[in-house]
Amino acid sequence: SNLQLISFLVSFFYGVFFYLLTILNFRLLKDVKVYIEHLLTFVYVLDMTIIYILIFYHLNKGYFHIYFILMVFVGFFVMMFLHHKYGKRVKMFFKKRFTK
Repeated sequence: SNLQLISFLVSFFYGVFFYLLTILNFRLLKDVKVYIEHLLTFVYVLDMTIIYILIFYHLNKGYFHIYFILMVFVGFFVMMFLHHKYGKRVKMFFKKRFTK
């Protein structure tokens, strides 16, 4: 149905969003103590999970299937692949463009 397709797309893009915020989280926490890093990473994952559940409560009254969760992983890993493959090229493009 149409709602199921929207749920797949939202899950996929949430995986992309989750990957981008995870990269940001690791960059922000690289200079803190290990136990604080573990605690903040746990809180981050907990928050992201709660946000995903709330999105699905508003989207389709809280109904989600294992396929939707798998789409989050697919979005995460697709973005990871794209980041590793094209990340340096994008950095170089913006570095040339904005540092004159």
